[in-house]
Amino acid sequence: MIIKELNRPYIIAEIGCNHNGDTDVGIKMIKAAKDCGADAVKFQYFTKDNLFTNDYLDELDSGSVKLENVDKWEDKELGLTNIRDQINAFTNDEKQLLVFKNYCDEIGIDFGCTPVDNDGVKFLSSIKSDFVKISSMDANNLEIIEACINVSLPIIISTGMATLQDIDKIYNLFMQQKYTNFSILHCVSIYPPRDEIVNLNFIDTLKQIYDCEIGYSDHSLGFSLPIAAIAKGCKIIEKHFTLDKNMPGWDHRVSADENDLRIICREGNKVFRSLGSKYKILSEDEKEKRKKFRRSMVARYDLKRGHVLTKEDFVYKRPGTGISPDEVIFFIGKKLTKDIKKDKTIFESDFI
Repeated sequence: MIIKELNRPYIIAEIGCNHNGDTDVGIKMIKAAKDCGADAVKFQYFTKDNLFTNDYLDELDSGSVKLENVDKWEDKELGLTNIRDQINAFTNDEKQLLVFKNYCDEIGIDFGCTPVDNDGVKFLSSIKSDFVKISSMDANNLEIIEACINVSLPIIISTGMATLQDIDKIYNLFMQQKYTNFSILHCVSIYPPRDEIVNLNFIDTLKQIYDCEIGYSDHSLGFSLPIAAIAKGCKIIEKHFTLDKNMPGWDHRVSADENDLRIICREGNKVFRSLGSKYKILSEDEKEKRKKFRRSMVARYDLKRGHVLTKEDFVYKRPGTGISPDEVIFFIGKKLTKDIKKDKTIFESDFI
């Protein structure tokens, strides 16, 4: 599996196109993600020609079709006047992705990318991408999923906009192909979603139904929901990442900045370590703590040897090294073998 045998969550910093097409910014973002504690960075690989029809681009430019994470397609700060300009400026080409992959290898962070066609899959295979990410957009595109299976790359799939029946089809494809190197991420494809539609409890359903690693791809503001997903048992977390939420571009406002990502990594690891088992297990530390923190039978007043113990003869005080409250019933009515001074702990060995 992509997460190997990690004893903590696998955190993916989704750079996507948040470097705004600038290779130097992309390198800086990879380094920042690594320093924050992320395990991987992820990019996107598409063009205006292999993802959109011209009519759709015209509708976006005119405003007749709106996306919630973009106010307008003109960016005077960057000198971009329409969506075609932005796509050409922001997206990654093969040369740039190879630079990013080599830098990831150099500093020791995994590289992943989202392809949108078979050529993209072949390219990512050729540069030995550590994983491919199928976006929610293609959760119903079994052809591209099968292309990823055919090149034997680890596959992570987001399921925004997908029904349970859609997810069944994805899972069944993997089972038919006898392919196990995949993970499914719960996702809501709204940027950002309202809290009440995130539906983190669906993670439990995914874990019950599917025999694979389950994770969460987050588009919310801040860091709370990724950490909550880790508390639900997710071992893969994907979060959009930016160096500055106020940068011009597409996804910066709904992305984690360095402080957010650092918190997700640090606190997520802490939460994951604390999950433990579904069974009640007393640690050796707690067992030892019982001796100090619980209470034992203590003489209320001086007791003489041969005295037959009654429930009026004792109180309960710390430490818990003597007879515990749930054991006293076995000693009431028994004779003491020695004198017990007031406020002294009474032990099992003090009775006949």
